[in-house]
Amino acid sequence: GIVAMTIGTPSPFTDSPAVRSKALLDASLALQGEHERADSVLRGRLDISRRAVQGYSLGGGGAQLAALADPTLKCVIALAPDGGYMFPSKHSLSFPSPPPTAVPVLILCGDNDEEAPPKKFGWPHYRQTGAAKLIFEVEGGDHYTPLGPAGGTKHQAEAGSMSMELWCVNCSTICACWMCQCPLALWCTPCPCATLNGPTGHAADRAPRGAIGGVALAWLRLFLLDDETARSQLVLRPDIASGFECSGIEAPLAMDRS
Repeated sequence: GIVAMTIGTPSPFTDSPAVRSKALLDASLALQGEHERADSVLRGRLDISRRAVQGYSLGGGGAQLAALADPTLKCVIALAPDGGYMFPSKHSLSFPSPPPTAVPVLILCGDNDEEAPPKKFGWPHYRQTGAAKLIFEVEGGDHYTPLGPAGGTKHQAEAGSMSMELWCVNCSTICACWMCQCPLALWCTPCPCATLNGPTGHAADRAPRGAIGGVALAWLRLFLLDDETARSQLVLRPDIASGFECSGIEAPLAMDRS
């Protein structure tokens, strides 16, 4: 199995990709420590040689920076990546020449993303990656699309229904966020008082449910778990893709459905 760890950064609205990269690598180091910590439920149960990181938006740029900083990572997933070019160059994503070839990178994005346009970020990042790589651009997808295993958009999230159960659960969670002085108190969970309810992972009727999550899991199976059977899935262009390209993951006799 795979042990997953989620993190936050000190200043979610202002932290650069470089800060997020460091946070990801620090978290990876902390998780490795659980393998040896005496009271840890994970003591002796982790293969600390198999590690990967994932990031969203500016964190997607940070995840790619982590790949450049730590060549021992098995792979990286960048969701709707933003290179952070509004930050000073030492804090944004830039690629050395020639780029390293050690850490495979998967990029998931939406072709209607106005916050981190794929033509400005995702595709240039893909082209500058020297390792095995894949980019999956979802037709009609926006900045929120990669957040759910089946896709979805901000509009679909806003159209989600509200229930008393959802209200109670989220009020409790939001109160906890405020008590912790979390600046994302009304964003880290669906807001029961506004327009941001609903599952961002809800797929459109014509979209095969799980297409995005399926590619992401296949990526982890291949590079994190050394499951070679995943190659045949990764080279197939999903039906909901407006753009799809890969390099270094070719499978014998596999055919692209495009």
